[in-house]
Parts: sequence; C-alpha cells; structure tokens
Amino acid sequence: MWDNFRQASDGEEEEESVHAERSREVLRLLERAAAEHLAWLMRVHAALMFPGRPDGAAPPPAPWTAACGDVEELQGLERAHGAMHARAAELLAASEAGCRPAPAAYRAFMAAVDFYAREARRAEAHFRRLQMETDPLTGIANRLGMMRELRREWTRTLRTGRPACLALADLDLFKQVNDLYGHPAGDRVLCATAAFFRRRLRPYDLVFRYGGEEFLFCLPDSPLPTARRVLDRVRGLLARQAIELDGGTALQVTCSIGVAELGPGRSVPEAVEAADRALYVAKEAGRNRVAVAPPPPSSPRPLMAGGRARPLQGAVRP
Repeated sequence: MWDNFRQASDGEEEEESVHAERSREVLRLLERAAAEHLAWLMRVHAALMFPGRPDGAAPPPAPWTAACGDVEELQGLERAHGAMHARAAELLAASEAGCRPAPAAYRAFMAAVDFYAREARRAEAHFRRLQMETDPLTGIANRLGMMRELRREWTRTLRTGRPACLALADLDLFKQVNDLYGHPAGDRVLCATAAFFRRRLRPYDLVFRYGGEEFLFCLPDSPLPTARRVLDRVRGLLARQAIELDGGTALQVTCSIGVAELGPGRSVPEAVEAADRALYVAKEAGRNRVAVAPPPPSSPRPLMAGGRARPLQGAVRP
C-alpha cells in the first residue's frame, strides 16, 4: 500500500512541478517572441519600403508552439500569429511583384498586428497571474488565487442557493518534523500532502495552500453533513499512509480539520474564520479529527431536544 502511495504522490508532485515550470517557460518564450516579433515587423516594413530586399519575407517561428505543445491558453495567440503572417505574406507578394500594396490590405495587416499584440498581452497576463497565484513549493494555488475562487463560489451559492463549505486543514505536530528531520523533510511532507489532498478530494473540490502547514479546501455543492463525511474520509486515508523521506525514513502524518458553511449569512472571510474556530476545536479535542462550525445565522439550525439550537458540533473522532 505504501509503495502505491509513494508512486502516486511522487507522480503528482512531479506533475505540479511541471505545471509551475511550464508557466515560467511560457513567460520566457513570450518575452523572446516579443523581441522577435518587433524585429520581424521592422523587416516587413523595410521590405515594403525597399522592394527587392530578401530579409522581410521569412516569418520567425512561433516559439511557444514547439516548446509548449498544446497549451490551451496560447491557442488564440497562435491563431492571431498565423493570421498576421498571412496578411504580411499578401503584402510582401504584391511588393515583390512590383505592385504597390493596396491601402486596405495594409490596414488589414496592421489590424492583425494590433490583434496579435492584444492576444500576446492577454496571454502574458494570464501566465503571470498564474505564476503569482501558485505556491512555489507545492505547486497548488496560494492565497492570492484562493480569494478570487472563493468569492466566485460564494457568489454562485447566493445565485443558485446550492450549498458550499470551506475547510481548514492543519498538519498535526508539523513543527516536530522540521525539528527532528530538518526543513527539507518538512518541505517533502508539505508537497506530498498537497498532492494527496488533490488526489483524494473530489475532482471539483478546490485545494489551496493557506500558509505554513495549513491548507484550505472549498467543497462546492456540499451541505455540511456531506462535507463532513468527505473530509473525514480524507483525514482517515491520510492517517493510514506514510511519506518517505530521503534515506528511507517513513513518516505517518495526520491532520485536524475545521469546516464551515459558506453562503447567505456568511461571507468568505466569515466562513474562513468559522472554519478556523472549528479547527481549534479539533486540535483541542485531541487532533486527527474533523470539527464542524455551527451554520451561519440565516441558515436553519438543527434543533436539539427541548428546542434549543445545537452548539458547535464537536469533533468527528477517528
């Protein structure tokens, strides 16, 4: 079982690292493409102004095509690149034939140049934002990316009335890992745990590194009882696994989780605060468990015997 976990964990860590490196590589290629584009544009205009010069006809390669493969966010840029060079080829063919390019053809070419520049700026902004919003250690989204996604989910809950939950997970006694085995071992544990959470939560759940050894989960379309079951299953699976450090040492890691409902009557910051309070309850109750915050004031509260509202719902024991 441990060998399977180790192989899957290593694979996912490598995948996250590849994604982060891919963003950096795309940005480097876009910067190079911008310089090549300017040089090419100057050659085209020189060829139009001084017919017969051979250096304006050959378009430069699009470096992102060969190096990045099928990156969805670059497909629009690649189409704009092809359209721009098709317009340039028409102008250059007319010039080489001894004809003065028509003004309408030149305006179409410059419109294609402008569109390509806009697509390049859009692509660069996307990958720079992706780089800023990605935790460089674990490869998952950090708090910058988290807030945008959580606001989007909160808005969706208000619009549709479908429930969602937020949860904070904290690795138990993580400081001991750093103290006993060193910070590289702690980094290994964080990377392996981040990959584990992404693999074991549902495909549409969101995982963020909240800070230190804390992770935040967003569980769409999940009332509190469902979120509680999902999180307790993940907690139990983590407690039964081990993370191998350099040298063959295997560590077993547990986590405590606090979960709170998100939606009407509770904003994103309020839901995070409620989840944090529930996490404290889980820690105080002995760690390695899930604690559930009470529903927000506007939500119907389950009643206990005697008609009193239920207090904080304690902890799910292992």
